[in-house]
Amino acid sequence: MSMLHAALQYADLGYAIFPCAAGRKTPLTPRGHQDATTDTETITAWWTRNKDANIAIRTDGLLVVDVDGDDSAWLGDQDERWTDMAMAPSARTPRGGRHFLFRQPTGRSWRCTQGRLAERVDTRANGGYIVAPPSIVDGRAYRWLESYELDVPPDRLPEPPGWLIERLDRISAMAAAKPALESAGQQIAEGRRNGVLTSYAGTMRRAGMSEAEISAALLQANTDRCDPPLSTDEVTRIAHSVARYAPGAIPKSHANGHEGAIGSTPIVPRSIRELGHAFPALRESVIHGLLRRGETMNVIAPPKTGKSWLVIDLALAIASGRVWLNCYQTTRGDVLILDNELHGETSANRVPRVAEARGIPADLYADRLFVVNLRGQLRDLFSMEPFFQSIERDRFRVVILDAFYRFMPRDMDENDNGTMANLYNHLDWYAEQLGCCFVLIHHTTKGSQAGKSVTDVGAGAGSQSRATDTHLIMRPHEEPDSIVLDAAVRSWPPVLSQCLRWTFPVWMPANDLDPTLLRKENPKRAKHVTTDAPPPPTWTVEQFVGELMSEKPLSKAEIREQAVARGLSWRRIADLLSIAESKKLIFRWQVGREHRVLFATVPPPARPEVAL
Repeated sequence: MSMLHAALQYADLGYAIFPCAAGRKTPLTPRGHQDATTDTETITAWWTRNKDANIAIRTDGLLVVDVDGDDSAWLGDQDERWTDMAMAPSARTPRGGRHFLFRQPTGRSWRCTQGRLAERVDTRANGGYIVAPPSIVDGRAYRWLESYELDVPPDRLPEPPGWLIERLDRISAMAAAKPALESAGQQIAEGRRNGVLTSYAGTMRRAGMSEAEISAALLQANTDRCDPPLSTDEVTRIAHSVARYAPGAIPKSHANGHEGAIGSTPIVPRSIRELGHAFPALRESVIHGLLRRGETMNVIAPPKTGKSWLVIDLALAIASGRVWLNCYQTTRGDVLILDNELHGETSANRVPRVAEARGIPADLYADRLFVVNLRGQLRDLFSMEPFFQSIERDRFRVVILDAFYRFMPRDMDENDNGTMANLYNHLDWYAEQLGCCFVLIHHTTKGSQAGKSVTDVGAGAGSQSRATDTHLIMRPHEEPDSIVLDAAVRSWPPVLSQCLRWTFPVWMPANDLDPTLLRKENPKRAKHVTTDAPPPPTWTVEQFVGELMSEKPLSKAEIREQAVARGLSWRRIADLLSIAESKKLIFRWQVGREHRVLFATVPPPARPEVAL
């Protein structure tokens, strides 16, 4: 089987793949596993250029247990563990090891680990990849074990056994606690020390750590980050208090502070008179006409439009107290950019370049504009909670999240209104605690934006535009390299549309353009579909079993060979096998020490009872 043929089979099953150098594990694509795809045209082009390239499968949403060598003590002679692992497709690696492929259970977002399960046992999960058969490394091939081939889609892979899920959950939780304690953020100020350390302790206890382990970690964090440090007795009291709970019974207020803190403020009705006395004026302006203290603002634009450059320009205007876009007066204050897209080198180059174009001296912004480059650190909004807790209130006037979609937890759906409203609720809480504004950089939906209202522009659920205080959008003007800036605002009068023209590296006001002349995208031409090829055969599960199976047990490979010859795809074969087994039209046999899987139309013989 050629590499291209194998690659297309994986893609047909729904696995995102990309090429690696022939004979090696090094990606050939610029962004490695991030370029993985199921698109057959892209895959064909890759292997047409490099016909001997190895095949890599991206493991996001999967769990691959990578056992090194054929003498692993982790597997050894433990029949029960062997039986559990035999549920999964498995491949033999060039060095005699094994790859066992599972799908991650719902609600999990595991990352890759190295040696955490056991010596010489790694895992590949979100953010990773594996080299797949029939790839060759060091002259030896990866190969699927007979009856354990990968022939089902990702959502049909088995989940890991319960004991393995429990172990990986513990590893994941401990990994989440470590960066929180090692965060390079602001010092923990007086008045916030107990709450932050209690949250850390809760995270560690949920990971199953002992009181002694929690106490040691908290004492180190107290010394390194609390200003001034708490007494040793106070820190050990926190550890003892949290360690009283079983790992699975930690109150949410003691771990992942975002879960326990929101909704904990008492609800007290106020009369309009009381409300007027409590709030005699609107909140102070941060961007006059657009944004007030404690509010959130979306900045929405198509990909590669220059929205990050626009927001750097905004950050510099606030840091220096200057007017933004010759239109919006700002209130000077410190700005923090949390950047999930740019590397540090890129940020260090872009900010001074924009400042120079605007004529802003370095001494006006260099100590007021801060950047945290998070690309490659796999941080979502909730995992950033300890960092936000470490920031002193009123430290920053504006916090920018670039890009917002990269801060969304993996298992959350941006098209679900409840999910997105929950994220914005958390941002509102962060803003209230920190006394700052949040600016979120996000992308548009696909297709033309010209005929849409302002609040309909933006990918995902409609709550994204309704939950925020300001929805600022950039839409292409019919003149090249020009855009129309529109906004929907909550606490300001309506905003007039403004045209901007790209003059690298900044957007300049273009008052000579008509803001009503939005570019209308030409619809893509439909791909030509040939009608010469016959349609794929339509098989019922009963026909599948009747024609291809019997009382004689057959392996998946034997069944698949017959079915492919009759025009069925690998995915359809996997579906029919699964349906037939669920209807008890066929039965699964496990044969031999390695539990080789076979299928037949009769159940396997019962195991003989052992006399006691």
